[in-house]
Amino acid sequence: MSWTGDPVWLADVLRAEGLKVIEHEGWERRGHGDFRDIRGVLCHHTAGGGPNDWRVVQDGRPGLAGPLAQLVLEKDGTYRVVAVGVCWHAGRGSWPGWPTDNANYHTIGIEAVSRGTPPWDWTPAQLDAYKRGCAAILRRIGKSAATGCVAHREYSSEGKIDPAGIDMNAFRRDVQALIDKGSGGGADMAFLDEKLKNHHGQEVTVRTLLQYLDKHAGLALDQAAGPKTAQGANFPGWDFLGNRTTAEALGAIGAALDIPGFRDPQADETEAKK
Repeated sequence: MSWTGDPVWLADVLRAEGLKVIEHEGWERRGHGDFRDIRGVLCHHTAGGGPNDWRVVQDGRPGLAGPLAQLVLEKDGTYRVVAVGVCWHAGRGSWPGWPTDNANYHTIGIEAVSRGTPPWDWTPAQLDAYKRGCAAILRRIGKSAATGCVAHREYSSEGKIDPAGIDMNAFRRDVQALIDKGSGGGADMAFLDEKLKNHHGQEVTVRTLLQYLDKHAGLALDQAAGPKTAQGANFPGWDFLGNRTTAEALGAIGAALDIPGFRDPQADETEAKK
């Protein structure tokens, strides 16, 4: 099964997955002509990271007329449906089963709001919605995550890096699990919108609390162990600390000052190799 023609069902399919959707006025008529057949989803980041990134996606930028993708995914997990026709998002590139340099007429583009630079600003709600949205679309067109869920950087022959900070192999595994599970997966995530009181007595949703914890725990981990540790790097250390973590740097400083009990682990490693 595959879909031929424009994906007029986008808003309905996303809502059926339990996702929040905003339909922009005129989206049903917006686009650069009609799709041929739809073979997958191309995943992007906006490279802006702000609340008005959708305006560029919808209206375009100097030298490239909008719309630039069918969907914009906000940080809180809300999808904006801005167009249903063909959009200029793919550029030149190739992927097995897709026409070379012509994916615009065969793929749905999702522009997820992110600056695309470390420390990564993806939120838990956004990543959850990203996977669920891809799964809903691929299930609708009868494609698997392996063949139909592709990062722009994987397709592009123009050096694109988006969506930066996302491991696409792990992402595809999660998307395929959602495809196999079937529609309506959003019901399991309903608790995210429950309201609690924080330590200031303010009402916030579980989703907001998790976003705060994820962001600040990741930042704290990076500060202690080096950049990108929160994304899975193996305690790389900081270059301005001699490629040491914070704890290793304290050990080295203490050893240099002859403080009893302090030692430089890097010096220990050098000595052990002799």
